[in-house]
Amino acid sequence: MKLGFSAADEAFRAECADWLQGQMAGEFSDIKGVTQLTAMPERRREWEQHLGEHRWGCIGWPAQWGGRDASLAQQVIFAEEYARAGIPGRINHIGVELAGPTILTFGTDKQKRRFLPDIAAGRTIFCQGFSEPGAGSDLASVRTRGVLEDGQWVVNGQKIWTSLAHISDWIFVVTRTAEGTAGPKGLSFLMMELDQPGIDVRPIRQINGDAEFNETFFTDARCPEDSLIGAPGDGWKIAMGLLAFERGVSTLGQQMGFRHEFDAIVAALVAVNILWAGWNLMRESIGGLMDEAAPAETLA
Repeated sequence: MKLGFSAADEAFRAECADWLQGQMAGEFSDIKGVTQLTAMPERRREWEQHLGEHRWGCIGWPAQWGGRDASLAQQVIFAEEYARAGIPGRINHIGVELAGPTILTFGTDKQKRRFLPDIAAGRTIFCQGFSEPGAGSDLASVRTRGVLEDGQWVVNGQKIWTSLAHISDWIFVVTRTAEGTAGPKGLSFLMMELDQPGIDVRPIRQINGDAEFNETFFTDARCPEDSLIGAPGDGWKIAMGLLAFERGVSTLGQQMGFRHEFDAIVAALVAVNILWAGWNLMRESIGGLMDEAAPAETLA
C-alpha cells in the first residue's frame, strides 16, 4: 500500500507554506529562528494574534470557534511547514492544544463562548496548573484546595513547573474541593485569571539562564463559581481527558521542530564531510604530485 498525502493535502501544504514563509520574510522576520521559548514575549503574542486573525491559530478546531476543521493530515502538514519556515514555538500552545479542546469537550455553551474566541484569536494565553511539589507524576496527590464561598471558588495552595505562567493570562487548576477526600476523588477543574492579588508567580531559573518554568502560589485566590469545568468532583476525569489531548496532536509542533533541527544538523554534518573528503582528496593529489616531482629535483 502506498502511503502519502492527497492532491488536496498538497494544495493545503502549498497554501500554508506560502503564507508562513511570507510572514517570516516580511512583518515577522524579526522572530524567525528564535529558539528560546521566553524570548520576545510581546512580539510572540502579536504573532499569536496574527495567526488568529488569518485563522491559522487553531486549524484543528471547528470553524465555528475560529478553526479550519483541518484533518489530521493537514495538521501534520501545517506543523511541518511551520517548523520549516523557522518560526518559534507557540507561546499559546497550552491554550490552543490543551485548554481549548478540553473546553470543547467538557465545557458548557456559555464557557465555550467565554473562552474559545479569545484563545483562537491569540488574545488569551493559558498555562497549566497540575504539578505540585509533592504531586508531580502522581497528580491524584494534589493538596491545593478550593472552597466555594458566596458564589466564588477560593483557592489556596501551590503549583510548580508552570510553563510560561509569567506571560499567561489564565491558568487551569486541578484542586481538591471535597474535604476529607484523597486520591482522584474530590478533585475539581477550575479556570482562573492570573492577574489578581491572590496569585503570585515566581520564576524558576534554569542552568541556561532562561526561566520558562515557574512556581505559582495561591493565597485566597478567587474565580467565579461558573469557572468550574464539569461538575464538582469531575476534576480527575477532565484532567485525564486533557492529558489524552496532550499525548495526541498537541505534540506535532514540537515533533516537527525537533525533526527540522535534526535535518539541519545532518545537512551540516554532510556538508562538513564533503568538505573534509574534498580536502583529503586535494591533499592526496598534491602529495602525489610532490612525490612525482622529487626525483627530477634530485637529478637536477
